[in-house]
Amino acid sequence: MLNQYTTYRAGIYCRLSSDDGTQGDSSSIQTQKAILENYCKAQGFSIYDVYTDDGFSGLNFNRPSFQRMLTDIEDKKINLVITKDLSRLGRDYIQTGHYTEIYFQSKGVRYIAVNDGIDSDNSNNDIAPFKNILNDMYSKDLSKKVKSAKRQRSLQGMYLSSQAPYGYKPNPENKNQLAIDEEAAETVKEIFDLLLSGKGTVAICKILTERKVLTPAAYKAKNGDTRFERYYALRGEDWKYNWCQATVLSITKNMVYVGDMQNHKYEIPNYKTKKRVRVPEERHIIVKNTHEPIISRSDFERAQEVRSSRKRTTKAVYEDLFKSLVFCKECGRRMHIYYKQRPKSVTILYLCSHHIKRPQECTHHNYIWYFPLKEILTAKIKALFKSLKKSDGLAKILKNSLKEDNTATKYKLEKAKIEKQLDSLDETTLRIYKDNVSGVIDHTSYSRLIQKCQTEQKSLTERLQFVEKQLEKSKEIEQNLNNFKEVINEFLDFEELTQEMVNRLISKIIVEYPIKENGEKTQEVKIVYRFIEMAL
Repeated sequence: MLNQYTTYRAGIYCRLSSDDGTQGDSSSIQTQKAILENYCKAQGFSIYDVYTDDGFSGLNFNRPSFQRMLTDIEDKKINLVITKDLSRLGRDYIQTGHYTEIYFQSKGVRYIAVNDGIDSDNSNNDIAPFKNILNDMYSKDLSKKVKSAKRQRSLQGMYLSSQAPYGYKPNPENKNQLAIDEEAAETVKEIFDLLLSGKGTVAICKILTERKVLTPAAYKAKNGDTRFERYYALRGEDWKYNWCQATVLSITKNMVYVGDMQNHKYEIPNYKTKKRVRVPEERHIIVKNTHEPIISRSDFERAQEVRSSRKRTTKAVYEDLFKSLVFCKECGRRMHIYYKQRPKSVTILYLCSHHIKRPQECTHHNYIWYFPLKEILTAKIKALFKSLKKSDGLAKILKNSLKEDNTATKYKLEKAKIEKQLDSLDETTLRIYKDNVSGVIDHTSYSRLIQKCQTEQKSLTERLQFVEKQLEKSKEIEQNLNNFKEVINEFLDFEELTQEMVNRLISKIIVEYPIKENGEKTQEVKIVYRFIEMAL
């Protein structure tokens, strides 16, 4: 306890966090400083220094100016700490109480919270612990409100990050929505094209680096984002073009490029520690079609298949056009490629290893040689394309395979009929209500008629929902057919199968186990085409 003859060397402490931003000028750093300087002048206290932490939470005591003030206390440079109120010192009631009740007193430091009327030299400070608890509760409540507001914004598909993903920029008309950055988007498209053409992430990095394409960080720094400028000084000029695998991989995995918003990837479980932890993928908040896509959904899905099936490159590099696409018809498992090295050549085949591991589940030894498979697929696709060159070829194939009929037209007519019936029921319900109010019908009749209308409305609404889902499916089928037409028109006169063609055209290759009849081996192979998902 300091006595009345003590000469005070005051440390004025001011703090403002982003959470206090809505409180106006009354809590600003300048206002706090002015209040405390005037108070010291009125009390005759000498000001040793002003300690300011602007933009720091009251739950975090590892603030630069706060730590500098503690150092000055240890060095006995100040013996009086003054804040505008207790919440400026801190909002964690345990740690704040530690400083006000234990630390300051042990160091012979007087503490004053001007607006709260707290002075450690007075014995009447019983209210201080309660104010600390209230300040802590305020932070906890504020944290809940911020989380709730952020979750609602995430559910609405808003863009919440501090910076836009590479290939996009904030929409100038709506900062919570993304707009395509045309220059960067071209590089994103190229990365996906290279991946679908069979290139791995290492090869893609090498191509972009050799062509001196700016990395995402360098591109943002070039466009004025000061957060990335420091890398120039640390890593040199060549850093701007040095693409790494992690960057390419993160781009190929990011569903933002198909127009979907993926939020809630991280969360802060404890409002006091502020430590971010990764949220499991199944708990991410995903809202589809929130902004314009750079990559088509079909290409993105195929890219994920290619990426997930990719393994380390072996010393011997062999052609594998159908990687991750070949499946055993019996067990439905993916067939893996194997190489048999001979003195002067190598033979390659796809083998169903599930038969070897679980013969009771997959009862037949299923395999197919790579190059015969390639010949079979080439012949099948050429035969398909030949029939498609006819004016009605595609229509016939689609009709036979998808069994197309006029269901979409039927559903459209049914939807219009249901909507008309619902409108009529609304009018009937209103009329019954008016009759009840005017006394034309009694309450018992009113209840019976209303219940009948509601039952019919519920049945019609459920049917309408089913019809609308079927119409959505029809639209999706129509769009997929258009996509299919675009792909086959691009490769209609092909001579040799390429990786790009296979990845864009084929969804799955189904192989039946070989059968020997009359000394000859036969083996059924079917192609499941992308978009239309039919086996031919």
